[in-house]
Amino acid sequence: MGIGEPFDNFDNVMKAIVEIINNPKGLEIGARHISISTCGIVPKIYEIADKDMQCTLSISLHQVTDEERSNLMPINKKYNIEELMKACRYYIEKTNKRISFEYALAKDNNDNKEVAEKLAKLLKGMLCHVNLIPINKIENRQIYQKYK
Repeated sequence: MGIGEPFDNFDNVMKAIVEIINNPKGLEIGARHISISTCGIVPKIYEIADKDMQCTLSISLHQVTDEERSNLMPINKKYNIEELMKACRYYIEKTNKRISFEYALAKDNNDNKEVAEKLAKLLKGMLCHVNLIPINKIENRQIYQKYK
């Protein structure tokens, strides 16, 4: 996490996992101890599901409606929540593995009961884990506005 979108460099990430990270002649880290975190590049979720790797798939979700998620994560304009959830369900069905949904909690934004109920409804029936990440208020938000 934090080094960019791994699915934008899919082939090299897969190669690094197989040839270095998981390899007995490399770091020999067990695949189940490796997590690949994506903002939601839907075609690559299907592709990694078909590879049936033992790694954990983590999805940065952070919002439960398209409008709010698109404001926070522009990738949602290309692959909306409905498409993302469809890909996630495919992944779970194909691999029988749990997905970890990353959800950053911003005070007075998405940390209330109403949002929690929407999140529960969105993920209902899915084999998944929700990682709630409390974050601090951004005092000087105008700095980040220029990147939208």
